Amino acid sequence: MKKQFIFDDGYDEEKLQKTIAVSKQAFLEGEQARPVSRLEFLCQQSRYVKKHWWLLQGLLLAAVCLLLRQADADYAIRRCLGLAGPLLAVLLLPELWKNRSCDAVEVECTTLYSLRAIYAARLTLFAGVDLVLLSLFFAAASVLTRVTVGEMLIQFLLPYNITCTICLATLYSRRIRNQSMSMLLCLCWAAVWLLLILNDGIYAAISAPLWALALAGSFGCLGCTVLRGQRKGQLTWEATPIWN
Repeated sequence: MKKQFIFDDGYDEEKLQKTIAVSKQAFLEGEQARPVSRLEFLCQQSRYVKKHWWLLQGLLLAAVCLLLRQADADYAIRRCLGLAGPLLAVLLLPELWKNRSCDAVEVECTTLYSLRAIYAARLTLFAGVDLVLLSLFFAAASVLTRVTVGEMLIQFLLPYNITCTICLATLYSRRIRNQSMSMLLCLCWAAVWLLLILNDGIYAAISAPLWALALAGSFGCLGCTVLRGQRKGQLTWEATPIWN
């Protein structure tokens, strides 16, 4: 039988719990009366993202562009692009994992906005910044180097998409508890990709339609992983929101 504690001031536990419930409801109604737009919410979440990771991504792409300009062989170009794609995605791991690695998931479930909204905003910010960086990188590479757009899409964007998929799949996994395992899987994928593209026989045997199909599949897998994480992320982390 549940015990009931009587306080010295005459208030019992049942009345105290009712007061807490009423306070929660009043707070929620007050916040809902002052809705925050999506743009304002994105700006708020951008304050919590450490910008030096984006700076490192920009420096990595600039260094790759310089290396491509100096490369005089297809072998060297494939190696640079094959490494740059996974490394660019791996630089997102600390920011994506900081909620879980710092055990802040349950704390964030006490906030007004759901964990789904927080991660949706963060992924939107990452996607927007990476889109700008990659657009500048592709434009600079097409002007300063002899690398074609097709080579950029296959040798850089394809491994980048798959690495992002691995990052998000491990992030939303119940079994994987730390980012070290996620990083290890990403590095293993990078090693497999390098073995593939540096083998001239295998690389030449794959036709252009197959590369295009693989690229489309990488976008599909990435999109499915994001949607699945948004739908089942809280259930996977066994976190129960208070306000939502």
